[in-house]
Amino acid sequence: MNPHEAGGLLATAFYLRGALCALDASLVEEVVRLRHTTPVPHAPRYLLGVMNLRGKIVSVIDLGRKLQLGAADQSEESRVYIVRDRSELVGLLVDRAADVIELDVAGLEPPPANVPGVEARFLRGTGRAGGRLAAVLDPAAVFSVEA
Repeated sequence: MNPHEAGGLLATAFYLRGALCALDASLVEEVVRLRHTTPVPHAPRYLLGVMNLRGKIVSVIDLGRKLQLGAADQSEESRVYIVRDRSELVGLLVDRAADVIELDVAGLEPPPANVPGVEARFLRGTGRAGGRLAAVLDPAAVFSVEA
């Protein structure tokens, strides 16, 4: 049975500042190491720059900064999740990759409003996978041009 038919969400997971986050795996085209990025003048602070990915120009968003968790500490473990937003490719810089997980969509809890950290507007909710709590990102909010 297809996990989506049963209310399941196959999600790719990653870490941001120690927090386990997840994004619908069907949105992710590939995961790559961070490459050289070229800054874009007058761009929002969360836009790290653009990079060339096999001849395609990809905007790279520092996901930690976008979610207001602070700028990424770029390391060997840093990864860029390449995601299609409408007709463009966008890269999401994360601290490190994790597993692909399955979440029960019906079991997603609303994000807690009183916990400091990621603003609720960036989340679809929180869910459990293998005993771990994951913050499930709302791609529409993440890709919005608002800070």
